[in-house]
Amino acid sequence: MSYMYNFNIFVEKENKFYIAHNLELWVVSQWETYEKALKNLKEASELYLEDEDKEKLVKMFTNKNYSLTNMVI
Repeated sequence: MSYMYNFNIFVEKENKFYIAHNLELWVVSQWETYEKALKNLKEASELYLEDEDKEKLVKMFTNKNYSLTNMVI
């Protein structure tokens, strides 16, 4: 069975690099452009998924115990 995953991505700029975080997989990538950081993160996430137990991942993604929000102070 083939799965499609929908991940939450957080991107921050630190000095001259964009750092992209896959919040579910805890995979991180960086590059000097936003687009390349995202492209590298996608490739890294795909490689991670190749090595993991797919059934375990599906269960993990359907039972999320976190919240994404923002706060203005």
